[in-house]
Amino acid sequence: VDTAVAVPQAKGICDVALGALALRPSDGSNFLYYRPSTRPSALLVLCHPSGGPSMCSSLAKAWEDSLKEVGVEVNRVDLDGQHQLGLKNSQELQAALTGRHDPAASGEPPGQIAELQALVEASQFLVFVHPIFWFEVPAQLKGFQESVLSSGFAFRKLPNHWLMNRAAGVIERVPVARTYMRRYAAYGLLRDKSVYITRTQGGPSAGMGIFGHQVTSLESSLQFCGAHISSVDVVAELDGMSRAQLEERVFPQAEAAIRTHCRAIARKAQQGAHLKALTDCEACSK
Repeated sequence: VDTAVAVPQAKGICDVALGALALRPSDGSNFLYYRPSTRPSALLVLCHPSGGPSMCSSLAKAWEDSLKEVGVEVNRVDLDGQHQLGLKNSQELQAALTGRHDPAASGEPPGQIAELQALVEASQFLVFVHPIFWFEVPAQLKGFQESVLSSGFAFRKLPNHWLMNRAAGVIERVPVARTYMRRYAAYGLLRDKSVYITRTQGGPSAGMGIFGHQVTSLESSLQFCGAHISSVDVVAELDGMSRAQLEERVFPQAEAAIRTHCRAIARKAQQGAHLKALTDCEACSK
């Protein structure tokens, strides 16, 4: 699966190999290797509790405008203080951990969660813009992770075995192996998605690392689900900036980085569309 994602030209060969495996779950249904993106579009998620003007909202607008300029379809979702995603009861906890919903309730996720999952599944590129509060993403974005990136949708848990657990304890201390293990700590179903993160901080960018926080739970969760983190841009030291500094130096630098990312996204999107067209032509000829 990873070979097909990393080298799209090899997808045909990989599909044949996967077909030869003929894996089937115990219920006899088709085995879901991963959730392929249905179109080369971007899902832009802005999370800021205020919902009003902010550096994050300006950065999100820069992302949206730049993506449209290079011809990439973009769907935007704003998570502010009015959006309280997250696990609120035992039924929602069961759904997030097992992928199974209470039979007495609706057999489908709540409407808003189902809509967000559909956007995540369809989009090849996931873009997140958020501030850092207490070394972490805001509560609204944490709720997005809990509710949307649920078991059965974004990942499958690997079988629990004491030998695997002891091996994980050893691998944790080996830098290269630890990085490799992140890809296979679970069966991630978002394996063909590229993630771009722009986050803001009041203090220095080194502040996270000083207190032992190299990454946020958002980055770890998306890697756990198989997605590839393409970039994490940090716009830091905002508390000590004047409005003039923000407008004349900080924002233009961040906007330039965003434009660079959008050009890279456009190239990937065009490549994906070209390969899909070739695949469709081959299927039609058969």
